[in-house]
Amino acid sequence: MTTEPEKKRKIKLSRVLLLSFIFILIIGFGSGLGLLLGIVKDLPDWDAADLESESTSFVYDINGDMVVKLHRAENRVPVKLDAIPDNLINAFLATEDVRFWEHHGVDVKRVFGALAADIRNRNFSEGASTLTMQLVRNAILEDQDKKIERKIKEALLAIQVERNYTKDEILTMYLNEIYFGHGTHGVQTASQLYFGKDVGELTLGESAMLTGLVRNPRNYSPFLNLDNAIHIRNVVLNNMLQYGMISQEEADQAKQEKPKLADYQQQNLYAYPWFTDYVIDQAEDLIEAAGMEPSQIYTGGLRIHTTLDPVIQKAAEDAYANESFFPASNTNDPVQSAMAVMDPKTGEVRALIGGREHLTKRGLNRATDIKRQPGSAFKPISVYAPALEDGFAPSSRVNDVPTTFGSSKYPYKPVNYDGRYRGSVTMRKAVEDSINVPAVKFLSMIGVSKGYTFAKNLGLDLDKNDENLSLALGGLTYGVSPLALTAAYCAFDNQGVYIKPHVITKIVDQYGNTIVDVVPEKKIAMNERTAYLMTDMLESVVKSGTGTRAQMNRPVAGKTGTTQLPDKAIFNSITGSANKDAWFAGYTPELVGVVWMGYDQDVDKDGKPNYLRQVYGGQYPARIWKYVMENSLKEVPVSSFTKPTGIVSKAIDIKTGKLASSLTPDKYIRYEVFSNDNIPTEYSDAWITANICSDSKLLANEECPNQAKGVFLKASYASQSDIDAGLTAPTAHCNIHKGAESAIGTEMIGICTDPRHKGKLVLANYPQEGESGGCPQDLIQFRSFESGEVPTKHCDLKDHQVKK
Repeated sequence: MTTEPEKKRKIKLSRVLLLSFIFILIIGFGSGLGLLLGIVKDLPDWDAADLESESTSFVYDINGDMVVKLHRAENRVPVKLDAIPDNLINAFLATEDVRFWEHHGVDVKRVFGALAADIRNRNFSEGASTLTMQLVRNAILEDQDKKIERKIKEALLAIQVERNYTKDEILTMYLNEIYFGHGTHGVQTASQLYFGKDVGELTLGESAMLTGLVRNPRNYSPFLNLDNAIHIRNVVLNNMLQYGMISQEEADQAKQEKPKLADYQQQNLYAYPWFTDYVIDQAEDLIEAAGMEPSQIYTGGLRIHTTLDPVIQKAAEDAYANESFFPASNTNDPVQSAMAVMDPKTGEVRALIGGREHLTKRGLNRATDIKRQPGSAFKPISVYAPALEDGFAPSSRVNDVPTTFGSSKYPYKPVNYDGRYRGSVTMRKAVEDSINVPAVKFLSMIGVSKGYTFAKNLGLDLDKNDENLSLALGGLTYGVSPLALTAAYCAFDNQGVYIKPHVITKIVDQYGNTIVDVVPEKKIAMNERTAYLMTDMLESVVKSGTGTRAQMNRPVAGKTGTTQLPDKAIFNSITGSANKDAWFAGYTPELVGVVWMGYDQDVDKDGKPNYLRQVYGGQYPARIWKYVMENSLKEVPVSSFTKPTGIVSKAIDIKTGKLASSLTPDKYIRYEVFSNDNIPTEYSDAWITANICSDSKLLANEECPNQAKGVFLKASYASQSDIDAGLTAPTAHCNIHKGAESAIGTEMIGICTDPRHKGKLVLANYPQEGESGGCPQDLIQFRSFESGEVPTKHCDLKDHQVKK
């Protein structure tokens, strides 16, 4: 490495004049000269101490109380330049400032290109910052906005710094100042954090990886995204190769290095660690979008106002500290879990739990970072809510029988979790008992694209390959995070309005100036009546379905989800009830929460398979959810879900999903909710009347002395799962009384008994699928006729005709 002798260097006047002339040309001679003079006059005074100054930032909860201090002093170890390997220095120079040894604070060649791009884009967001300018920006300038005034200030201050410090001194200060993510500043601390070694021991590949991640510490952190970290490492290596700092052989060898990362175990240094971790992640993105450096979180004296509710967060942390809420593990790995709680009206996140124990500061946060298959917890999002939007109702029915979908070449045959099939079921029953086949049938009827688009509109990042029938059962390419699923369910609780989840409301600098004011992203994801109908069905899940363990002394809606083990060889020997993931997504009128439970990896360190044995979403996850909600809402008055206008209740025959007829027995009538623009118009045709001999209990003949008229279910509506004895009429005639012999070989025929026929026997009219009308059910009587004696004419009354 070539360095300049240790001495003070004077900036050449020609360079200053040239730079000033460029700025004036860019922004217009007259106005540019005035602006430049104003900027020069407004340059801040600074001294050497400013290059290492820092101010603590503060995090506030929803009540305005300070809960966390953020500072970096404990995580910064300065080193001298001769302790830093040449490869690391060259990696920074090749990537950030290749002409560092040649310029005097400002790289004029880069200024032309960057300012030209700024003019084209009209946003003054391009780079061209030298290492000296970056050092000035972090240490001296209070104004962090990406605009031309700041860039000029950077340039002029950088020139001043270069007049007072040697290149070696500037490079040393820069490498000890730069932010590497995870609250870490300087190359020595970053080397220890990521690789567990002193900076002087770094390999070429490790040096390149450290250099690359400063561009976006969160995105390129090897702890959070190793693939991204490897990619940026290779970009840096290519830069070094381009400028002749390494050979092709060295570059190739470094690209083949398998990163050996340190165990990132760190003592918790702040309260509410899971929530605070995510606040820092989001704050980095927000202030970078505002034109500031992410390191300002630790050094800029910022006031970060968050959505944290300490009551809810503490309730969640207490639940996760209670071992009784978790099943025993079958392996050396613990059963893991995560939870997110949101306010559905605002999209504000109230609590986050990223795991059972917070060991890694800003490490894996399972509430926000993992994506897992949601199983049946996805059905309301991908199937039932879009079906309601498409004109179906909670009373709509499908046949729950083994069904094969798709072509013979690519068949899809879903099975129910319990191996049982229930025949004709309503949508409400399918939701309540989490039955799989009906879910796939409803999605097939509305079209997969509608379910896919509906889920996307609820903020879920689906893959294009997810657009298939397995979407109905939560079979996704990558899955969803607990926080993303929570935000999607919030739309059901918020009259159909989706709000993007957020943990920060605003960020204020140390002088009281608001630098970030978060305006939540909102959109209407569904009709408000759809949201209410979905909520009403999800209340049934908690009242009498798979989610009864979540019942509280207030309205609760929820959905369970359990996913099967993947088709992998390691699980082939597993027998009995074994699952991969368990979910509970639930909400009250005030809060929405989602709990996930499962393992981090498919196998433990000894290669033993990890799986949940006899653990379902309605068990441990539902119990955790209930504990958190009860303790969060114990001081909150009980309220009901908001019922929009246009919701009506009608008596429905549960055997058909149609309006209850005069023949429908009370036992089979239930009141169902509907949108007023989607009320059924047809009456149930499931029931018939027949005369029964009181002695033989069979169909009565004309000579049976004691007859009783009974109401029976048509055989076509009966299913194997019907446990009600005597629902259908007997098929044989009385064999006791006179006329029994003549009954043999007869058949039951529906006759219209309307008095206007004056006793004439005429066949009753029945509507088929897609038709309405016909003879009223209470006027149809089934009678037996011998062969050849069946009436041939149908009812001709105008009001009894079938309509298309």
